[in-house]
Amino acid sequence: MSGQASPCTLKIALLDDHDVVRHGSFVHLSADPSFEVVGSHAHSSGLFATLATTRVDVAVIDYTLGEDDLPGLHVLQLLRERFPWVRLLLFTAHSSRVMVSTIIAAGAAGVVTKNERLDALAMAVTQVASGLCRLPRGCGEELEEAALSRSEREVLRLCLTGMTVSEIALRRHRSIKTVSTQKQAAFRKLGLRTDGDLYTLRHELAVV
Repeated sequence: MSGQASPCTLKIALLDDHDVVRHGSFVHLSADPSFEVVGSHAHSSGLFATLATTRVDVAVIDYTLGEDDLPGLHVLQLLRERFPWVRLLLFTAHSSRVMVSTIIAAGAAGVVTKNERLDALAMAVTQVASGLCRLPRGCGEELEEAALSRSEREVLRLCLTGMTVSEIALRRHRSIKTVSTQKQAAFRKLGLRTDGDLYTLRHELAVV
């Protein structure tokens, strides 16, 4: 960056364990003279250290971090407790209404999905810094409509133990078709496509 940041410049800190995504976000945001990226981190410990010593207006946080880091929801909750003045913008590859609803309820100021245009990130930073709540398109009034049913939650819980659809059907005294339909409905609501996606997000899904 060239020149000295003005007092009105928004100070931003980044947290993303994917180097390419983090670097791309850094370059894009740094190109805007109204922003100053004061920290770029691959692990939550680095972000906490920056926030403890540097004024930050908006923290842009990847929701699904590396295996050696804390679950995204836990990071979000700790940030709200320790640095309540920092506006938190979650950056996530999963855009289900249930997931977005959980993130907002936990104290995030907004959500940007990684399949949106890159310029949406800068706009979202400005929105949340001004006190607005930023949601992905289609996640407004429809958030509550996507809540998981009790049966869908139970099917996911059993899937996470390694049980197959057939085994779950036997356990729950339901037909294989019924359990398969419940699993597909839960995946659709959560924006998941494979069992691998489910396992990757197991910590976050435990609370939705």
